[in-house]
Amino acid sequence: MLVFDTSAFINGRNDHYPPITFPGVWRLVEEALADGRIFLARQVWLELCAKDDEIKSWIKDYRPVDPVRAVQESVGEIYMHFSSGNPRRDGADPFVIAEAKHRGLTVVTYEGRSFSGVPTVKWERTMPGICRRFEVPCRTLPEALAMLGARF
Repeated sequence: MLVFDTSAFINGRNDHYPPITFPGVWRLVEEALADGRIFLARQVWLELCAKDDEIKSWIKDYRPVDPVRAVQESVGEIYMHFSSGNPRRDGADPFVIAEAKHRGLTVVTYEGRSFSGVPTVKWERTMPGICRRFEVPCRTLPEALAMLGARF
């Protein structure tokens, strides 16, 4: 199972796989959200619903999962590893990693790599670097689509 961070939805829909051009990608994501192959963390859902846009309209009817106590207890330790120190920017990220660690999920994010695949500056303080530190698998959206069996 997978847990998407906010960037996987936003960058995926707005920049790389617009639904008008790639409707099959988003049908697959919708199916995976509905059948539980994609775990929707409450904090990601809240970030996606904070802006009144197409993504909010699309995601609002999916039911997110509240973090259990063990996840909440892990968030502070994980948050300390992020470089921005801005809870508005990284607010959902420690929850995504904590959910993945607690539930045995793979994190899906656009963070940590440039579009060409080169690791970004301060990679170790982005989602992939922090996932590695906590021994949590981390993938890009294209890798996650392959894990879901996508064939277009």
